Amino acid sequence: MDWLPRTRRVSAEEDGPKTAEEPDFPPLVRAAPGVTAMFAGLKEDRSRAVLDLGPGRGSHLRLYSRFARWIRFVGLLGETPHGKVLRAALEALPPLSQRPYDLVLCWDLLDRLKPVERPLLVKRLAQLTAPSARLFLIVDVSGEITAPPLRFTLLEGAHQVCQEPCGRPRRTQLPIGPEEVERLLSPFEVVYSFTPSQGLREYLAMKGRGRKGIRRSKVS
Repeated sequence: MDWLPRTRRVSAEEDGPKTAEEPDFPPLVRAAPGVTAMFAGLKEDRSRAVLDLGPGRGSHLRLYSRFARWIRFVGLLGETPHGKVLRAALEALPPLSQRPYDLVLCWDLLDRLKPVERPLLVKRLAQLTAPSARLFLIVDVSGEITAPPLRFTLLEGAHQVCQEPCGRPRRTQLPIGPEEVERLLSPFEVVYSFTPSQGLREYLAMKGRGRKGIRRSKVS
């Protein structure tokens, strides 16, 4: 499994077919308010740098290319590393030589990590990002004891995402509550919290905001 960062162009075909172990459930296409908010107000001048902690996808690359010249896909989702392997993977995330990252997409990586590992991720992201960086993440708040891992694919325009199970159900961890998310993400500060679908909550956090409070918005 390759957890080293890589910067390259990808095509939609690289998303790959489903494996025999993946359940045959229909994908769910829903609103993506957190991603929409992340790119809101940004000029499409390709002046920014994007760090996506998920796998490279063609639709993601096309979206990011409108805003960023530097794009890096890491691939920490799926068979997420833990312990010493996780530490090595995080240390292997070098800063860009040209500039720090402005936009980071964590997806549901916090849910996949053990509680003690989460601060390691946030600390490394704080080191790699610009003073005004934006951070997007998804948290499972369903309370289910078991659930299959999800695969997220942005559709054109960043307003919708296709989510689908991509493996066998596994035991979940305790949900990360809003107050815990706020504490965990420091020095990033939560500015928006969305509930786009039952069981999931999306957050948009920004660095250097200097104020407290979550702005919540429910989107059907």
